[in-house]
Amino acid sequence: MRKQFLIIGILVLGLILFAQEIQHETIAINIEVPVRVFTKGQFVEELTIKDFEVYEDGVNQEILALYLVKRTVIEREETEIDTKQARKIFIPETSRTFVLIFEMMDYFPKIRETFDYFFENVFSQGDSLLIVTPLETYSFEKEQLDKTPREEIVEQLNGKLRKDIKMAAREYKSMIRDLEWLANVEDSSGSNIMAAKEILEQISEYRYFDEEKLMEFKDQLKDIEGQKYVFLFYQQQIIPIPEGIPDAREKRVSFNVDKIKQSFADSSININFIFLTKTEQHQLDMFRMDPTGLKLDNISAEMFGAFNEVAKATGGITDSSSNIASSFQRAVISSENYYLLYYAPKNYKADGKFKNIKVKVKGNNYRVTHRAGYLAD
Repeated sequence: MRKQFLIIGILVLGLILFAQEIQHETIAINIEVPVRVFTKGQFVEELTIKDFEVYEDGVNQEILALYLVKRTVIEREETEIDTKQARKIFIPETSRTFVLIFEMMDYFPKIRETFDYFFENVFSQGDSLLIVTPLETYSFEKEQLDKTPREEIVEQLNGKLRKDIKMAAREYKSMIRDLEWLANVEDSSGSNIMAAKEILEQISEYRYFDEEKLMEFKDQLKDIEGQKYVFLFYQQQIIPIPEGIPDAREKRVSFNVDKIKQSFADSSININFIFLTKTEQHQLDMFRMDPTGLKLDNISAEMFGAFNEVAKATGGITDSSSNIASSFQRAVISSENYYLLYYAPKNYKADGKFKNIKVKVKGNNYRVTHRAGYLAD
């Protein structure tokens, strides 16, 4: 959460016997809310400060300032206070940090197209970039990105990602093959069921999102100035499971969804969830397998629901497609233009509670996205 502290009151008292100045400081918390407004899939850029309404826990708030930002440029500003004073109080940070997370078991050629699009149409001088693969995290400093030719960066990133995905997927694909084998072998003792359960537990650990690690990741991004954009590429999992294994869907999301939603919304991190439905790692041929001993399970369904909620809570979008490049392009287009609204909450109390934010646009049925709120700490 971006909070800006403003000393707004100085009281001078004159005493009878001697003059003494006493300063009383009143602290006002100014909340920044990035807001995106769409109609028929297009960003609406002609809105003014009078067109918006902001509610905190259901209470209407006075909007003090509005900035229209396109990529990293402030195109327009409006304030309800003196302009010079506003520029001292509200200092919009439009620098950008991009984080691309690849939670995938297959390398697709369209990934190269995704990187090409990013560096040709999105990335600008001064932006920062972080790439998270199934094995490593690669950090690129601004100076390094500004000096290195884009073609060279794309080639390096594409090669590193392809290598890391293939290396990380070896064990995973071996477990999938073991499940397929168990599903096709007759067994009356029940040993196959026990073996399959053990493999499924290992698979769950393999695609595990640790809550503590997610919070650490959030803390690292929160300390970065400017706008933070996370694009999580998550590949669908459909695996063969022998009949007789009970469903354990409630265990597949390994973190507290509400806690993660509130923490990332508070940190003003824009998360976009790109769910890849293409699953080349095991194209199952039902004609060569005994359907009486096998069921297909989409074990990523619960993870889809969880990260879909996180994306909504942070003002991002969810896109589901078999084409990683087109999904990424839609997510980027949805995020690059926005309004920054500022307001000072009425009767603010640092009680540690999550304050819900709701932004409305008057008189029109627009699609409005923004972060869900902040923690009053």
